[in-house]
Amino acid sequence: MYDHLKKLQKKHLKKATEVLTESFIDNPMFVYFFPIPKKRRKILRSVFPMVLRILQSNGSLYVTSDHVEGLFCVSQHGEKTNIGKLILAALSCTFRLPGVLIQLPLIDFLRKASLLQSSNSKLLYYKSNYEDFLLVDSVCVDPTHRHQGHMTTMMRAAVAETNQKRTFCLLQTETIQNVRIYTHLGFSLVEEITSDDIPFSTFVMIYDPFDLTTNRELDT
Repeated sequence: MYDHLKKLQKKHLKKATEVLTESFIDNPMFVYFFPIPKKRRKILRSVFPMVLRILQSNGSLYVTSDHVEGLFCVSQHGEKTNIGKLILAALSCTFRLPGVLIQLPLIDFLRKASLLQSSNSKLLYYKSNYEDFLLVDSVCVDPTHRHQGHMTTMMRAAVAETNQKRTFCLLQTETIQNVRIYTHLGFSLVEEITSDDIPFSTFVMIYDPFDLTTNRELDT
């Protein structure tokens, strides 16, 4: 199901960081944290290499090709973390973190982060009540390669794995445009999470072809 994609390798990291930065530069969550565009771009370029390492320790990162037109991460909740990759991620973070912290308005960042707890409440519900489902994260396509089918290619691979494992798949997004895309690819909107303290919505979406979650009350 992932034969037409490639596992992220070291040679892809620089390009993957740039694709993530350009894809998420206007994401409402990052705009909320870092409202100044020039500073936001600089911070994201410093943060995303660490994010990639952390994602690799918990799941599988795929790129569309060696040109990295797009990438995404698929992980399985309940699966053991790769300790070796986790150590590499920790070392990478230790090396890069001081440079990131210098750029961050730390107190303001922590204050804003504390207000985001409600945004993760639905995802935490699923993690507490279900095992062995898939999580899709950091889906992005280079802006210069959009509308070429890369998003569909990546998400169809995740859908195929979900079907093969007879489970369900979750993702979160902060833009209504992505909701429309994921709906077209078979996902359904579970909840739009809003807060008076947060200037954007978090959309929780599910692909559940076997109705594994429909008979259980979601009362978070």
